[in-house]
Amino acid sequence: MADMCANCRNYWEQRGTSAGLCRAHPPVLVPSDGTARWPGVARSDWCGEYRIIPPPENPGIRRAVAL
Repeated sequence: MADMCANCRNYWEQRGTSAGLCRAHPPVLVPSDGTARWPGVARSDWCGEYRIIPPPENPGIRRAVAL
């Protein structure tokens, strides 16, 4: 799996677009309007804050191993 924003647990995709928001850190203040926002990123961007998305939990596997 490539280390890019689309595969990062900090990435939040905006519906209907190929862009999203990076939520690795708190929102940043936008001086022009006084609001705070997370930085916009493309799916193919990457940075040093990459965190792999954990695989979905499958309780059936855990139960089989416990037997």
